[in-house]
Amino acid sequence: MAKPSPSRWPWNSGARRIPAIKGFAGLQIAPVTLENRFVRLVPFDIDAHAEALRDMAERSGQRLATWPYFNPPGDWISVWVKAIRKRAEAGTLVPFAVLTPEGRFAGMSAYLNPDAVSENVEIGMTIYAPEFQGGATNPACKHLLLGHAFGQGAIRVCFNVDERNARSRAAVTKLGGVQEGVLRDNRVLPDGFVRTTVVFSILAREWPGVKEGLEARLARFERKD
Repeated sequence: MAKPSPSRWPWNSGARRIPAIKGFAGLQIAPVTLENRFVRLVPFDIDAHAEALRDMAERSGQRLATWPYFNPPGDWISVWVKAIRKRAEAGTLVPFAVLTPEGRFAGMSAYLNPDAVSENVEIGMTIYAPEFQGGATNPACKHLLLGHAFGQGAIRVCFNVDERNARSRAAVTKLGGVQEGVLRDNRVLPDGFVRTTVVFSILAREWPGVKEGLEARLARFERKD
């Protein structure tokens, strides 16, 4: 009996495919500077920004309020900075310092696990100083990071959120992220807690609508000024 062509297998029927391009490198995410009228994202530099991150955490006065779901024992900022350096060197993290237009350190965010073959990337490791929460900073950052990722060829951007973090889950939903599912007990955190992760994503074909919504939100902040 002749072996069926792969294109005739049932699971291939109706599948959306991206044409293979000889020599195509796929999604490429590299450290760049991104900016709009609200924020400026620059590559996170350990020497230049680690102390600003520490100062931001200490200035908040409450460790749990600063980063409630990443609390390794002891000097957690040093642990986090070491993780940033290690992952950035390995190419699994592209971190950014978030600055105001005047150059004030407002926080950080990052691309995680960029996949050149599947053209997927995650946005995460996001933290802002308390005074920059709930305003234009987060939507402005997401506008830049999503726009750059899709502009570089991403077909899917995901957000992996700790199930306990109701604020972040609400923020991603407001952004336009679609909840894909829940990964139960999929990570053991530095404090020993077994985390359950809620997975959201935005697809390239959804980006125009998400972008329009973000720009409408940012326009309201401009009118307040």
